[in-house]
Amino acid sequence: MSLPSVLLIDAGLGNVGSVQAAFQRQNCNTLRSSQPPSEDHSSSFSHAVLPGVGSFAAGRKALSIRGWDRWLCEYWAPSQRPLLGICLGMQLLASDGYEGVTADSVATPGLGLVPGSVQRLPLDPGLVLPHVGWNEVQWQSAAEPLSKGLPQGGDFYFVHSYAFQVADPDDALATSNYGETFTAAVGRAGCFGMQFHPEKSQKLGRKLLSNFLELTNA
Repeated sequence: MSLPSVLLIDAGLGNVGSVQAAFQRQNCNTLRSSQPPSEDHSSSFSHAVLPGVGSFAAGRKALSIRGWDRWLCEYWAPSQRPLLGICLGMQLLASDGYEGVTADSVATPGLGLVPGSVQRLPLDPGLVLPHVGWNEVQWQSAAEPLSKGLPQGGDFYFVHSYAFQVADPDDALATSNYGETFTAAVGRAGCFGMQFHPEKSQKLGRKLLSNFLELTNA
């Protein structure tokens, strides 16, 4: 059996180096690319990963400038080969987002691969934003392939001030809590996203990446 071949999307959103190092410790081949590959070259990849840190508006602009938005929506997503968005990469899968906008009432359109909206976590007098550090993750179903071998309530590492509010509850694969319950992982038709950083989450993060590499076409 051939090894998984992972395309690491480098859209200038940061965090790609640590994600690449995490996948290089897995049993797979990786390629980091700043530009969308040709259709012929794209067909050689079994998995794609969209890492990112920063604001939704800036991230969406970066994807558009480099052509990654069209590649993801018109080529990769229809193939239903596995896609993993990490942190901002997860949020950009949504229909829209409010971080980095000039007016609170105007959202930035997202990729729309997992319907929902990315909105600010509630301000709580006893909590500070961003939410930084280790937090428990509750998986919605023991049958979810990404959670195979992971303990319910296991700790993963978070850094964020905004959270993904899914339009369809079935798309929420896992939740966590910071003042209120928020979506920690999403999944729909081969597109998956993690609000936490698996590459910074030690043993459990490595297991989750291994589970992702075991996924095939949805």
